[in-house]
Amino acid sequence: MLRVKVRIAAILGRLISRSTRREAAFQGRLSPERAAEIAVAAAAEAGFPDTIGVASPIRTESGLFWDVCQLSRGSGWRVVVDDATGQPGAVGRWGLR
Repeated sequence: MLRVKVRIAAILGRLISRSTRREAAFQGRLSPERAAEIAVAAAAEAGFPDTIGVASPIRTESGLFWDVCQLSRGSGWRVVVDDATGQPGAVGRWGLR
């Protein structure tokens, strides 16, 4: 019984340490909430007002970016925000429309 507890503790320890390393790898200047605010403002300027976006980090060779997409069924808007400058990219559409 002790071996089982030790193995479970080891597995849980590995899972927790991996998730904290993953989170640390994506920490940048902007928080996900701030990146989403920037993208929502850019979407409103492009003619998509009153929308909510969810930010996901993307690490590339050129740096960290936030991919902000509207959560909806079928289609929506998408903006990539540069973490270093805080500048949004072009507002694009995704989906079926």
